[in-house]
Amino acid sequence: MNITSARLCTTALAASAGLVLVLTGCSSESSPAPAAHPTTATSATAAADSSGLSVDGKKVAANFTTTCADQGGLLALALTDTANASYGNLAVAATVSGGNSVQAVSIAGSRGGSSGLPYAVGFGKGLPGGSASVTKSGKTFHVTGEGVGTPDPTNPTAPAHSSKFDITFVCPTVIGG
Repeated sequence: MNITSARLCTTALAASAGLVLVLTGCSSESSPAPAAHPTTATSATAAADSSGLSVDGKKVAANFTTTCADQGGLLALALTDTANASYGNLAVAATVSGGNSVQAVSIAGSRGGSSGLPYAVGFGKGLPGGSASVTKSGKTFHVTGEGVGTPDPTNPTAPAHSSKFDITFVCPTVIGG
């Protein structure tokens, strides 16, 4: 992976992480009462442990809060665990357009990466080094694929590590959906 590709991957990862922060802010339990329309909800938080994440075939132990929002056909899915034992503040996000096209995936932890760095794996559609697909069953979204990790700053010419991911987002409600 060259420097330009690494920067593009980092940009996609940062954008996805920003999305997680926005969605986390939207999932407050103190939101106003729902509108009269029965399918509109202001909070989209799933029960703990119904959503999940595996990286390279290993289940990540986490107590996730799930947030799902639909804005004009762009579905934003997020899992957060702000006190994860291995990764610190762990955030997982995916954006899906048109119901079946994964645009971006981000898995980021405030710790747990190599060389003492934060943990990060990302996929951005159209960028080199990964792939992702989504299947839907009701309000459960299953995103699988491969993303690129953070380049090693101690060896910047080495290729970035790639990781396979398997993410399940269980959305009891979808904000705006």
